[in-house]
Amino acid sequence: MEKIIEDKKPIIAPQEAPKAKVNKNKKKIINFLSIFGIILSLIILFLFFFAFAPGKKLYDQISYAKDDLNTLKQSISTKDIDKVKIDIELLQKRLIIVENRYQKLSLIGSFPYINQFYQDGKIAINIGKEAIQTGKIIIDAIEPYKDFLGLQGSVTETDETAEDRITFLTESIEGIIPHLDTISTKIENIDNYLNQVDVDKYPQEFQSIEIKNNILKAKEMVAEIHKLVRDGQPILKEIPWLLGKGEERTYLMIFQNDAELRPTGGFWTAYGTLQIKDGKITPGVSNDIYSLDAKLNSRIPAPRPIKEYHIDVPYFHLRDMNISPDFPTSAQIFLENYRKVIGKNAKVDAIIALDTQVLVDIVEVLGKVGVAGYGNFTAEPDKRCDGCPQIIYQLQWISTRPRDYIEVNRKGFLGPLMNSLLSNSMNSGKDKIPLLMQKLFDNLNQKHIMLYFPDQELQKAAELANLAGKINNVDNNTDYLHLNDANMSSAKTNIFLHQKIKHEITNKNNQVNHKITVTYINPSRASNCNLEKGDLCLNAPKYRNWFRFFVPKDSKLIKMTGSEVEPVLYEELDKQVFEGFYGDKFPLYAKSSLRTTIEYTSSVPPSSDYSLLLQKQPGTKAVEYELIVNGKTYDTFSWVADKIIKLSL
Repeated sequence: MEKIIEDKKPIIAPQEAPKAKVNKNKKKIINFLSIFGIILSLIILFLFFFAFAPGKKLYDQISYAKDDLNTLKQSISTKDIDKVKIDIELLQKRLIIVENRYQKLSLIGSFPYINQFYQDGKIAINIGKEAIQTGKIIIDAIEPYKDFLGLQGSVTETDETAEDRITFLTESIEGIIPHLDTISTKIENIDNYLNQVDVDKYPQEFQSIEIKNNILKAKEMVAEIHKLVRDGQPILKEIPWLLGKGEERTYLMIFQNDAELRPTGGFWTAYGTLQIKDGKITPGVSNDIYSLDAKLNSRIPAPRPIKEYHIDVPYFHLRDMNISPDFPTSAQIFLENYRKVIGKNAKVDAIIALDTQVLVDIVEVLGKVGVAGYGNFTAEPDKRCDGCPQIIYQLQWISTRPRDYIEVNRKGFLGPLMNSLLSNSMNSGKDKIPLLMQKLFDNLNQKHIMLYFPDQELQKAAELANLAGKINNVDNNTDYLHLNDANMSSAKTNIFLHQKIKHEITNKNNQVNHKITVTYINPSRASNCNLEKGDLCLNAPKYRNWFRFFVPKDSKLIKMTGSEVEPVLYEELDKQVFEGFYGDKFPLYAKSSLRTTIEYTSSVPPSSDYSLLLQKQPGTKAVEYELIVNGKTYDTFSWVADKIIKLSL
């Protein structure tokens, strides 16, 4: 019994063991937390002293720099060169402070992964330094000529003659040219810095701010500026030659009527000559293109497109010799046949093609311009052509209105008009000169003015500066697109017509696929084209269009819609051409729209530094352009001139 009781006696476990274990664990946790707290404190202190504090100061200085930059932009916009000089000095000092603040983040910037972004920040600072130095060089270059350029700070008022201004213009350009090499080198440095930035490591956007696309657009802009400065130098050096310094120059002018769009920018409606000697301009003859055609009496068979798409034109006339979108090609053909009429030794130092936009822009700056025997011309909207400039309506009325008599030289007014415009321009107030210079630059850039030189070296310089209307050759890594439209006997409908383009680019199976939708819109009512009634036939009831897409050679067509003929495929100008036509079975009617769509695979492969050159047709209005890349809108812009797009595909 006792034994049993003893066996049932409860066994009491020692109390000290679990407490010791718990305490030991607590100590470990406390020690860990203490160490963690110390480390965290050190990290916080480290981040505060080496990241947050300098980062906050850097952020403040960057904000101040942005304000300084906006102030500089305002001074530039007001053309206050003295204020620009002060503002650029302030911005340079601010950038030095920014750079010093940024260097205090170098320890943080040395960490893996962070380092690549830190290096990009250093690149951004270097770009800023190069840009400021470039700005200072430009100021030094143009300051001696600020009076001529109409900048604030000019002190002299003028009683100068047109010849004085031409002389000063020549001296100004000659004085600026030596600075261009330095400016080009600086811009090239900026371009090289930007190309060191790998855009693929950046997100598309951060806090609703586009990151990746903004970097790509910066690369586009700098690349275009660099090309403009670098490639423009050879032709600038020839300005004295072009202005007839020491020897008279003879220029053949071709007037392109962009109201009737043709491949080089417009129907070749008239021609004229002018001579320049030491800056003095003397107008020569001007006449209707039909008078030349009558003398040529061409029996050259019309090329295939004219036979197929034009109306009752069996022969190749001077007025139709711009069927190539490459202006040098068309100009050579024209000059060869022009000399058959005028004489094979007729002196032509250059051909200058210009369209009606040039006339509109000059009149817009000068105001009302009178031409003896033809009345006044302005750029004011004219309700008779749904708001087109009055000068456009007047030119069409003078040259194309129905007559009950034979008029030998219907377009002889162009000579007196050009004489009045040139005379008014050269003798205008000093405030008009910079505006006219800007219009000249815009018209050259947008191909409303194009140049062709029989001299090979001059022609090469013009092509390099993109002043020759040439279909450009590009390297194997650059994609290419040129859309070319031609009004095939549909009155002057292009006065009213405008376009929208939706361009979708997709990287699919390591190939670049393009889908381009072009919408042609004619918002105006049709004109009464009954010639017996005597009305001016501007907007044809039906628009007939021969269109071509020029893309890289060896590109493959997938599908074309909107053409009433089967796509015509061939190579021309070292490009693959996809050709179509509408207008007989399915025309574009007045007050309506029509779409053409093309899908193709480019022969240019995708890459992280993919480039696309969009080469715009001369003589065309601004095109609303939407660019979509891999399903997302990359950019929307007004397409007015050649444009380089840089993408990461």
